[in-house]
Amino acid sequence: MNNPWQHFSRGFNHSPLPVMAQQRDWLIKCLRLNQDCAYGKRYNFADIRQVEDFQNAVPIVDYETLRPWIDQMAEGQIDQLFSGDTLAFETTGGSHSGGKLIPYSSAGLNDFRYALLNWLAQLMSQFELGQGTAYWALSPAAAKSRTTAGGVVIGGGDAIYLGSDNLMAFAQMSAVPLSLGQVADIDDWQLLTLYYLICSPDLRLISIWSPSFLLQLLEGLQVKKKALLTLLTQGGDIAGQLLAANSTAALNYKRFLACGKTEYLWPELKVISCWADASSKPLSVQLMHHFPSVYLQPKGLLSTEAVITTPNQQNQQQLCIGSNFYEFMDGNGEIYLADALTIGNSYQVIVTTNSGLYRYNTADMVQCTGYQNDIPILGFIGRSGVISDLVGEKLTEPFVNQCLSEISGFAMLCPDYQAMGYVLLLDNTDCREIKPLVTLIERRLCNNPQYAYARQLSQLSPLTGQLVESPVSRYLSWQYAQGKRLGDVKVPGLLTYGDYQKIFK
Repeated sequence: MNNPWQHFSRGFNHSPLPVMAQQRDWLIKCLRLNQDCAYGKRYNFADIRQVEDFQNAVPIVDYETLRPWIDQMAEGQIDQLFSGDTLAFETTGGSHSGGKLIPYSSAGLNDFRYALLNWLAQLMSQFELGQGTAYWALSPAAAKSRTTAGGVVIGGGDAIYLGSDNLMAFAQMSAVPLSLGQVADIDDWQLLTLYYLICSPDLRLISIWSPSFLLQLLEGLQVKKKALLTLLTQGGDIAGQLLAANSTAALNYKRFLACGKTEYLWPELKVISCWADASSKPLSVQLMHHFPSVYLQPKGLLSTEAVITTPNQQNQQQLCIGSNFYEFMDGNGEIYLADALTIGNSYQVIVTTNSGLYRYNTADMVQCTGYQNDIPILGFIGRSGVISDLVGEKLTEPFVNQCLSEISGFAMLCPDYQAMGYVLLLDNTDCREIKPLVTLIERRLCNNPQYAYARQLSQLSPLTGQLVESPVSRYLSWQYAQGKRLGDVKVPGLLTYGDYQKIFK
């Protein structure tokens, strides 16, 4: 393949039908494909002809409802939640929970690739990408690959999720060898990643998940400068990788170290794709201070369970109607379809996938901010199930994210059980005057009537502030120790884990 970028330049044709006609067609096709599985027989998929029939016949579920079916699939039984074999499982990698096994079918993985390849083709057209290299977030291996009791792989690797033909093109475009994702030692992984990136002056695209991931790599450029300069000037062997000296890259790196300008390392970098909504917004702002001439494209909402949104040509998060069937539940429990959302209102996303999730409540909260033609534009605002409640104040993640939204850099609200109040954690390198920020955030928290009432009665102590050294690094290290992949970790605005001091000591 002469130019691997060409492999991704086309994408798929979009249907001209109205959004709900496309959604109905997708749903009926999914139900026909899976009507003979055990779940399909229980809820009579074969008899469903309309969306209303589906909503009347099939209940809204959460993970615990589906766990018995998933357990049987993990034991090797087929035709349970979908027809055919389970190709792989993936564990959820969220910051607040883990341990859930999400199954993938062949059709479900095709739906994922549909979203991924259309996004990449659009990105290439929008930013005129067609040569050079790209960096895809590769985390160190947090744990050895494993299988279920029935022999189904957990974490199937890039080949399963991308497909072998796409994987070959990804590998050819990548500034960093994909094999680095198997390096378990985090120091070796970071040193290797930085070496290869420094040796890639033709880098055009960086695609990551959390901005904290790239912030840590930028910090590593400073912390590991002695080791990096040795590798660049003399070569070396790290984790079995033979690295050649590169005098040009060494010179560019020295120029970067002298002034901190990333354009000395990557003069052709055009766009960074990462999370930039909700709790990721402050860190994305901080990240882009390092790349003043590079465009930030906010990533869509994509979880282990399903693709929800992908960026459109205006870099708005548009519902990915070709990958799944979607419903939306408001705060009163009313259900709406994709063409009936009210601009400004917030909803929980309920998704139906070809990988066995039918009317699955993702607990992701989105706000409808508009439409492109008749397709809704949705901003991620947090998780509906993430709540901190010391004395009845019930602080939710979307509310706290909004309170912290104007702070640039790391900011996290943590419950303090000893003081019976909350502490605002800030990065000591970003913040010098902590008192004004504490006053501001306390005032915003009081927009929650329960919080304000608890403060008025002195049930809650006043908000306090604390400066932390390298808080992002500490949080990522803690999550890595729990078996999470660094590239998947989203730094939350609201921590519900009971002992924040254990993480940030």
